[in-house]
Amino acid sequence: MNKWLRLACAGALVAGTLSVCALAADFSASAEHLNDLGLFQGTGNGYALDRAPTRAEAAAMLVRLLGAEDAAQELVYDAPFIDLANWQKPYVQYLYENGLANGTSATMFSPEQPCTAQMYAAFLLRALGYNEADGDFTYAQAVAAAQEHGVYDPAVIDTSDFLRDDVAAASYTALSLTPKGEEGTLLDRLAADGAVDAEAAARYQELFNTYAEYREDTAGMDELTVFSISSEYLGGAGFVRGGADGETVLAMQTQETMAFDRTTDTMQANRVLTLSAPDVEDTTMIAESEMADGVMRRRLGGDWAEQPVTAAEQARLMAAYGPVPLAYIESIDKGDHADYPYDSRWTISFDSLPALYSELMWPVESAVGSLDGAEFHALILVQNVEDNRIMTQGLTVEFTTPDDIYGQPVLVSRLNTGN
Repeated sequence: MNKWLRLACAGALVAGTLSVCALAADFSASAEHLNDLGLFQGTGNGYALDRAPTRAEAAAMLVRLLGAEDAAQELVYDAPFIDLANWQKPYVQYLYENGLANGTSATMFSPEQPCTAQMYAAFLLRALGYNEADGDFTYAQAVAAAQEHGVYDPAVIDTSDFLRDDVAAASYTALSLTPKGEEGTLLDRLAADGAVDAEAAARYQELFNTYAEYREDTAGMDELTVFSISSEYLGGAGFVRGGADGETVLAMQTQETMAFDRTTDTMQANRVLTLSAPDVEDTTMIAESEMADGVMRRRLGGDWAEQPVTAAEQARLMAAYGPVPLAYIESIDKGDHADYPYDSRWTISFDSLPALYSELMWPVESAVGSLDGAEFHALILVQNVEDNRIMTQGLTVEFTTPDDIYGQPVLVSRLNTGN
């Protein structure tokens, strides 16, 4: 019996139960989708999703989302800003001519200054046909308006630490939305105008249409304010070394109840985790958690430990059981419900483990360590819907860690509404 296994059974679970959202959001898939449509470009360091966008980059993105790339490149630059590189001038000129962007002074655009979440929210709202002149929103309230119109999902966009990662997620989400006064999506408009390749657009139009049906089918979840879920890893989860056919080195059993109150943005959780391994006595730990006022409090049978959570982390915790934001989804399908007692069944796949579910993975990380750097072979969520509510969901996560530990745990959660 090696030292790693003894540590896992004896106390490595403490790290997992005292962490919050250990997996950072990574919307590289959204960036890839946008690049596929010709709407997002990388840098010398790839997509550089881990840094803040610049004002010049935001200007270029807005012009592309307006389907005006070619028109902008044909303009003669006569805007008053004297601090622009040649590649930046067409985009700023187009926005300046159309009253869509201003400088930081009469003669400076400050292209290398960071673009804030507020500024980019205003840009996306304008791309969707909303504008300040018509009273659709004010710049001061741009973030709130973006959330209201579905452009910024609080469980996706981190407005306090706004990165190119968030730009990719928000821009991709905007493509699926219906612009003001129109019937199709923003992507439909761009395809009709020839601003994006029609064949490339068709793949995403199909996904967006299916996603719209999914959100309508699960709309009852938005009405739930106070509810709880009970969860367990189906049949326990066995972890092996060296692949799926290897020898089991560790097993875990869990029981968990999480109670949510969306009116106060509070959460309480009670958890029991039992780890079992050959030649090692079973270890059972009872953990309690509660979140309120931007603070997560936890304890493992002893004193409470406090840890601050950001607004984005808090939103993800509150949204971990519910409709999945588009930016996380790789594919989505609605199954035939003839063989099971639900109105519909939705199967959703991901290309990486969403930060949305990092809190739910605490028993796995407690058993095998952090999943950062793990290779994921399958990431699938199945949600069973009845009366527009997600009654059960099962999350399958198949992975191999860098130290060759393989697992395929299935987390099953059930909705308890109390009515």
